[in-house]
Amino acid sequence: MEDQNVNNGTQYNPQMDYKEQEIDFKAIGLRLWDKKKFILKVFVVFCALGLAAALLQQPKYTATCTFVPQSGSKSSGGSLSSLAAMAGINLGDMSAGQDLSPTIYPQLLKNVDFRKELMRVPLHLKKYDEPVSMYELMTDERYKKVTFSGVLGAVKKYTIGLPFTIIAAIKGKPEDVVVPVEEGKSSPISTYTQDEYKCTKVLDKMVSVIVEKKEGYLTISATHGEDVASAELCKATFDLMDKYVTNFKLMNARKNENYIRDRYEEAKADYEAKQLALARFVDANRGVLTATAQVRHDQLMAEYNMSSSLYTELSKQLLQAEMKVKEDTPVLSPVQGVSVPMQKSNSRAKTLAIWVFMGIIVSCGLVLGFDWLRAQGLNWPKKWE
Repeated sequence: MEDQNVNNGTQYNPQMDYKEQEIDFKAIGLRLWDKKKFILKVFVVFCALGLAAALLQQPKYTATCTFVPQSGSKSSGGSLSSLAAMAGINLGDMSAGQDLSPTIYPQLLKNVDFRKELMRVPLHLKKYDEPVSMYELMTDERYKKVTFSGVLGAVKKYTIGLPFTIIAAIKGKPEDVVVPVEEGKSSPISTYTQDEYKCTKVLDKMVSVIVEKKEGYLTISATHGEDVASAELCKATFDLMDKYVTNFKLMNARKNENYIRDRYEEAKADYEAKQLALARFVDANRGVLTATAQVRHDQLMAEYNMSSSLYTELSKQLLQAEMKVKEDTPVLSPVQGVSVPMQKSNSRAKTLAIWVFMGIIVSCGLVLGFDWLRAQGLNWPKKWE
């Protein structure tokens, strides 16, 4: 059997591929050098575009807040259990609440009611004397002024985005979704108006929550064109997140507390009525020794004792439910509070560097791409040599 390394009588040399590869790289380098004028032209165009993009770039500031989610039961469970024991109440397993998963927090940013509240948070902007919310900026005619970014957006809309503009004009303006509800009741379904939905698209690009599972903390990031506004937006996001997490965690505990409180109020009213009825009977029959009066007294006393026992038991359960709410209340402990950013989060030098790098890559790629097209037998570009 002939050796596989022998092909057409020639001994295989593993260094041949390396030499051919080295020659190919040299050929590519020589080809790029031969087309240095074309590469320079493309590079200059990208540099000009990068310079324009850097000069016209709007400043952005990013404020952050790092916090650790904690359960209230871990910090106050021991003290509350001691107080409960003094009152004759055994909390038992009720003090062992489960912590929320950290992945819940980023999902709050997609909550409809959360977004609608956040877009209406007033922010202090340098252009206006009074605080203005994001929703007002996008919908109120008083704040719709002609700006460079607005002109640029209009140019983009009627050039690159012209097909989409035509399609949107044909379809017409979408109507707001209306959920039918009964009179005097609120809708259990949350919906956006068209203006609110457009505002959420902008809000999604400005606010984010990053979960660091290994380290056990979360970071809220808010980006805005002004430094103070970015800090206010970050603080508002943190406060709303604290509110919604608390409501979510305590939903069942508060329902139970409200139910027991209603029963407690009923038992209290019944207890006081039975107590007053017994007192009136004793006052009215003082000194009477008839058997009928004694039987009626015993009946009223039994009703009073039963009402008193129920009232006492519900008092303990109400205290237990109130302690359960306090124990399960989550605490968002800021590790790094919100502060006004001192530096811009975007850099003009970085933008220009990205465009310069793209110019080098694209110019060299065009040379190799055009050569490949010619190698495939295509006569394009026509003046390419």
